[in-house]
Amino acid sequence: MNAYLTLTRKELRESLAAYRMLIAAAVFLIAGISGPLLTHMLPDLLRGTTSGNLTIIVGKQTVVDAVNAYLSNMAQLPMVAAILLAMGAVAEERAHGGGAMILSRPIARGAYLLAKFTGYGLVVLGGLALGAIAAFYYIALLFAGAQAGPFLAINLGLAATLLDVVAITLLCSTLLRSSVAAGGLAFVLFIALSTLPGLWSPLGTFLPTSVTGHAQALLSGTWGARDLVQPLVGGLLLLLLCIGSACLVLSRQDV
Repeated sequence: MNAYLTLTRKELRESLAAYRMLIAAAVFLIAGISGPLLTHMLPDLLRGTTSGNLTIIVGKQTVVDAVNAYLSNMAQLPMVAAILLAMGAVAEERAHGGGAMILSRPIARGAYLLAKFTGYGLVVLGGLALGAIAAFYYIALLFAGAQAGPFLAINLGLAATLLDVVAITLLCSTLLRSSVAAGGLAFVLFIALSTLPGLWSPLGTFLPTSVTGHAQALLSGTWGARDLVQPLVGGLLLLLLCIGSACLVLSRQDV
């Protein structure tokens, strides 16, 4: 436990020194704020716009439109940013000899990987918290009917998805010795994770992405707290599978 806590503090110090915290905060804030603001301004931006002989008319935007825009933004750049931030977690440290120096000491490889996951996980969760708070402020300010409870539930789904992405990236960084290759493989797996539920719907109910997919149901109250249990537990199981696999792989490698 002492080794894990020491390594976690090391990861957080490095994230601060390497501006990973700042980058995550900036990406999540921009993604979080831009959705509600652009949704609010959309009718004014398109007012009087014509396409050929057609005049484009956009009705008044609602809180559902604002939340959908927020989710659309959060499902793109922040997820890619999480991969880019974590893709060198093991591969880059191993390439520079830092991993070998740490693991030559009496430190369990599981503690080493868990500290990596905790450090990067806290960075992306901190960014998500900033983005979500800023987004909800503007949603409540600009749109009628904003509710904190459903918005919090939606962000629990986002948090679980982000942690799964970090765990997948950490596994890829353990499998491959190139951080670029690890990032590429993690991106492919993230696309697969996002696409498979659409190809086989039963799978979607066990993934945290189904929480954000039911955002409108959460906002309308037809989805409740009990409906969150299955996808969030599924996200936790996927996370544990990735971290456990990474520990197994690292235990069989010569660092």
